[in-house]
Amino acid sequence: MLRYCLKLIFPLILSLFLNPQPLKAFYNPQEVPNNQYGIHLADTNDLPEVATLVNSQGGDWGYVTVVMQENDRSLGKWQGLFNQMRRNHLIPLVRLATRPQEDYWLKPTPESAKDWANFLNQLNWPVENRYVIIFNEPNHAKEWGNNLDPAGYAKLLRIFAEELKKASEDFFILPAGLDASAASDGIALDEATFLEEMLSAEPDLFKLIDGWTSHAYPNPGFSGAPYAWGRGTLHTYQWELSYLRNLGLNKNLPVFITETGWQHSYGKSYNFRLLSPEVVAGYFTVAGSIWSDPQIIAVTPFIFNYQDYPFDHFSFRRLASNDFYTHYYAYQNLPKKAGFPLQKELYVLKSPLVPGQLVTGSTYTLKTTLENQGQGILDPDEYKIEFSAVKGLFQAVSDPLVYTEPGESSSLIMHLMTPDQAGQYSYSLYFKHKDRQLVIQEGVLTLVPPPAISLSVKLGWRKTSTTHEATVLVYDEEDLLLHKFPNVMIENGRAKLEGLRDIVPGNQYRVVIVVPNYLPRQVILPLSSTLTEVVVKRMLPLDFNGDGRLSLADLTTMLRTPPRKILPLIFGP
Repeated sequence: MLRYCLKLIFPLILSLFLNPQPLKAFYNPQEVPNNQYGIHLADTNDLPEVATLVNSQGGDWGYVTVVMQENDRSLGKWQGLFNQMRRNHLIPLVRLATRPQEDYWLKPTPESAKDWANFLNQLNWPVENRYVIIFNEPNHAKEWGNNLDPAGYAKLLRIFAEELKKASEDFFILPAGLDASAASDGIALDEATFLEEMLSAEPDLFKLIDGWTSHAYPNPGFSGAPYAWGRGTLHTYQWELSYLRNLGLNKNLPVFITETGWQHSYGKSYNFRLLSPEVVAGYFTVAGSIWSDPQIIAVTPFIFNYQDYPFDHFSFRRLASNDFYTHYYAYQNLPKKAGFPLQKELYVLKSPLVPGQLVTGSTYTLKTTLENQGQGILDPDEYKIEFSAVKGLFQAVSDPLVYTEPGESSSLIMHLMTPDQAGQYSYSLYFKHKDRQLVIQEGVLTLVPPPAISLSVKLGWRKTSTTHEATVLVYDEEDLLLHKFPNVMIENGRAKLEGLRDIVPGNQYRVVIVVPNYLPRQVILPLSSTLTEVVVKRMLPLDFNGDGRLSLADLTTMLRTPPRKILPLIFGP
């Protein structure tokens, strides 16, 4: 029976090794808390105001659709914009574009895919998923080099998807949104026909895309009622998905409505045939129930601010004003959710905050430098640092965290009190953010009993270096006095000091020996976890005035001192 089972299982196991399934590095946006509301943006200077719009009414981490042209690929500019989006809790949907020529957009070349992938991969994105839309409405000739070429677009989509995935599996590939209301008239191609010809040219195209982009405009004339159904309405995305299923789509694609919305009557010139902003406001309120569909990941109406032809009648902002039309406030007042997109968080300690060994019954101020090499912002209002070890034995308190953006460094300071019991203790040092814990250091901490110092001292040229008036001081690397041992008894040049608490075994310390009438001596050395031998250079009896240094005042004092008091300091009694 066992042999029979092995015969059945072995081919299955072998097939898994020979035909491994590709792993997707990006997360499924349907499986995390998500604020689907966003806006389409023309002027990136509006980013702070956009956050006020899309993250209102309980919302957080809304979306923003931005266009990136091939002649505007400045790393400094776009990294700055991504950093600003991160601060404002905005998730970018980046639509690729070539550049305009006369009255149309140039067609991208397959060769440009690698350049795009290299550039986009250099950016530190605000969230783990890197949403990239591969160009725009290619079923319009003017959007595609004055040419209608579904097969060409399908091929290019495949090449771009492959190059982006080769650069990073975090890229989330979205096809170009199509104009669902366009007719086949020589300058445009019906979307159904366009999709059929795309799949005919690239039958495996569905395997390459991670979501669906929809331009779900309420037509005709961008003035349709929100109650309408089907193609050319707010429900266009549903018609598209249904049509794609007929063409062989067998996976659940999350939807990104990157363009939608109504024209209104106000613009550079008033158009009474268009809807009033008040009517548009009412339509947005109704649309909220449609956009609550969990399959919709993002909806970014067109357009936040456009002050000129041809999109002035779509603008949410009033022309030449800091104020907004009525529909802005209706959209702002829609109930929203707090999104919680995943970010790759990486905080690297320049040196360990918690050493491998410490001393029992001690108090420490531990310091290190932390580098933020991830995507998240270390915000003291949202993050707390915690030290976890045996409950109740350790006491740890941290200084307030410092606001640290990706690419920045900050100090990390923790005050730690160790218990009196020696031994080994497992510990974890982590950041707590909402319901997540991010470990930045963990291991086993060894606590040792307070170590000791063995001193070897020569007092002048005395035969027996003995005194009961020595003082020993121990300083740390920041010149903080940790221990002062008064009235140390040195017998025959030897002394032993016990009970060295508050030190880190292996670290450097400065040990200073002070004996009356002798110049002080110091030794800088690491202190061990048990006994450290400290050999002091011969101490010279030249500090006659007792100020701890050699000066002319010492000579004056010496001349006033009887020889019978000086000679014993040098040669002994």
